[in-house]
Parts: sequence; C-alpha cells; structure tokens
Amino acid sequence: MATPAEVDLLLVRCSRTEWDEAGRLGGDCDLPACKAWGEELTQALHDRDLSGITAIITSPDEASAQTADHLRRLTDIKVRKVDGLSEVDLGLWEGQRFDELKDRFRGAFNQWAEDPASIVPPEAEPLADAENRLLGALAKAIEKLNGKGSHVAVVVRPVAFHVLANRLRGMEPSDGWDAAASGPTLLGLRVKPDEIAPARAV
Repeated sequence: MATPAEVDLLLVRCSRTEWDEAGRLGGDCDLPACKAWGEELTQALHDRDLSGITAIITSPDEASAQTADHLRRLTDIKVRKVDGLSEVDLGLWEGQRFDELKDRFRGAFNQWAEDPASIVPPEAEPLADAENRLLGALAKAIEKLNGKGSHVAVVVRPVAFHVLANRLRGMEPSDGWDAAASGPTLLGLRVKPDEIAPARAV
C-alpha cells in the first residue's frame, strides 16, 4: 500500500519522570515515568478522539514506552518502537539540576536556554544533528507503515517533542524553548510525509 499523501500526526510528549519532577535535565537517560503518569496522560487525553488512530510509534526509552502502552490499551493498536526517535543526548549536563547548571556554566547555560542551536553542551548531540535524526526516523517509520499510517500517534521525550513540533510547523528550534519541558502534552498536526525530511545530511 502507498503512503498516504497526508498524515494526521498526534505528537505526544511522554509522561514526566522523577528527574523532570526534580528539575533535572533528562536528556536521553532511560528513566521510567513518575508514579502519576497514568493519571497525567488520561487527563490530557480526556477530550481527544482516539478512534481514528491507525498506528502508534514511540521512542524506545521506558517513559515513552509506558506512555505508548497506555495509548495501546485505549486504542488496541500495536506499538512500534523506533530507535531513531530517542531523546536528544545532552551529554554531561544530563541529570544536573537547572539551578546547578546556571551556577556552574552560567554563560553557556544562559546562551543554550535562549537559543539551543547556538551552543552544544559538553559531549552532547548538536541540536541540528538531532533534528535531522528525528525527522529522518519519523519519515522512515511512516513509510514502513505501508499505507496504514493515515493517523499516527508519535510518543517522544520532551526535547524531541519540541524539536519535531517546531520543525513540522516551520518554526525555529529556539521558538518557545523556555517552555520545552512544560509545554503541551499533545499536539495534532497534518503533514505531508514526503515533506518530512532532514534539512541536511548528517
């Protein structure tokens, strides 16, 4: 079956982890969702019609997988894990509290907080590379659905959610960056699969 000309995407920011609750920078560390994750997701999905969802794809980390499994129980749709949708690697900053980062790396952290594409934390994945990886993985995942991906739920961690949401809406990574970790839990988008492509080769 051919890939649909347009796809309805439901981007889902995965349930919060204990690091999120504690004000720590998560990055791609694999952590479970916090205890209230089920209630949090159920509340977010309360007024959302899920009957049209034809596929669920998720980042492979535990919190995203738990969130996707909750969606699976609500829709009876199989979950597909996609390694390329994993969270952005934030290097040596992962696990650090925001206030600690501000004290230890004041200039660099403030610059990153204002424009995440302008600086790369130590041993981290450059945001432009992460964006290309995420877009490429999403495009390939939709293609592999063999025409069954007309309405796809995509579950990812917070920074990946922000990067995908911004690029698919034609926005820059820095737009709304200050709310990346606490922004919307769900975002519905209609996209053309052949236009989901990395900005440049990685």
